[in-house]
Amino acid sequence: MTSDSFLTVVWRRKWIVLGTTVLLAAVVFAYASTQSKVYETSATLIIAQPSNSQTFDAVQASQVAARTYGDVLTSPNIAQQVSDALGGTPSRDDLESDVSADPVPETQLLKLTVSAGDPQQAKRIADTYAQVFTDYVKRTLTPVTRVTITVADAASVPDSAARPKPKLYGILAAILGLALGLALAVLRDRFDKRIRTVEELETLVEVPILARVPRRGRGDVAAATFTEAFRSLRTNLQFAHHDGRLRTVAVTSWLPVEGKSTTVSQLARVSATAGSQVIVVEADLKRPSQQAFFRPDASGPIAPGLTTFIVGGASLEEAVHPTGMASVGLMPAGPQVPSLSGLLESARGREVLEDLGDAADLVLFDCPPLSVGADAATVAGRVDGVVLVIDMEQATTDGVREALRQLQGVRAQVLGVVVNRDPQIDDNAYGYGDVVVTRGPSRVNL
Repeated sequence: MTSDSFLTVVWRRKWIVLGTTVLLAAVVFAYASTQSKVYETSATLIIAQPSNSQTFDAVQASQVAARTYGDVLTSPNIAQQVSDALGGTPSRDDLESDVSADPVPETQLLKLTVSAGDPQQAKRIADTYAQVFTDYVKRTLTPVTRVTITVADAASVPDSAARPKPKLYGILAAILGLALGLALAVLRDRFDKRIRTVEELETLVEVPILARVPRRGRGDVAAATFTEAFRSLRTNLQFAHHDGRLRTVAVTSWLPVEGKSTTVSQLARVSATAGSQVIVVEADLKRPSQQAFFRPDASGPIAPGLTTFIVGGASLEEAVHPTGMASVGLMPAGPQVPSLSGLLESARGREVLEDLGDAADLVLFDCPPLSVGADAATVAGRVDGVVLVIDMEQATTDGVREALRQLQGVRAQVLGVVVNRDPQIDDNAYGYGDVVVTRGPSRVNL
């Protein structure tokens, strides 16, 4: 996670926060709405000591008696008597769980609370409980303790359910969901290794951003924006290399399907349109794709190719095949070999890249991803410069760091990165008008 402020993290992960809050509130509200309603009513009893005047000691004794009588009131014996008075329904066990008695602090009052699934039943139970208990006290306890008990306030019929309260539960769940959502958002951001913006990428790679390529859309405007991104790439490459003229460029990525092959083909086309002689070298032996771009008419793999040329089985002219563009030649992969890097380590392999660099204005190597083997790193260490393609839809900090580490390990000249599928670029990013480019004469016929 980057060192963003808490509010920035919350805004970036707002859908996690919002989704958690709404989901938890909705689930709790829906669950509470399906539960059976419970009604509560209360009867108030007053406990009094025999005295001609309500002295402090008499009141204190009455308060102690209220607490004592509360324990007696909720005993199984009283519950059984109430159940018998109600005809056996509800049972003694049900009454014990549905009835409570609580002394009112600093008073002589005892509050009897009853819960039931019907408001009339709740009042009926409360009245019966009060009557049975007052009769029991008068009959059994008053002759001994002289403490009297009287109904001070009879139970009423409740007009609304005491529980559940779906709205209240939903609000409480929303508050809890908000706290949980914020925690999840922070954790998600902390462990998220994805690169979300070009600004984050710039601080990570510390090399120039050569081009920002949008997703390839439909329509003339989208196509023009897409093509213009590669014109910008071609222009920026001219200024990215400071040690003489840039002739050989390797294009690679960390993962497959990040757009390196498309970058090679599009860069070749815009460079050829600007008058450069270009050779596209298929250096990805396992998944070659440039033939599909430049020779879709071919019914099978074109031969000879790169591997044949390296081992001396074909000349440069034989290994470079014409394409649909007069200024673009294609050197296909050639027959499969265990390792391209092994071929390039040979004496002949060291000469190949120099021969290719002298054959055209620009030689583009479509290399395999750096994560699948040593071939890309080996090529990268032997060319004038390397372009790293980073797909913003799948790039991670770990992947980009490892790609740069491998390139630095072979002392490759990293010219910069191409940001592919940049969500911050729209179709009108280059919408400053039509540009007409006049194609110059070709120096070499390919």
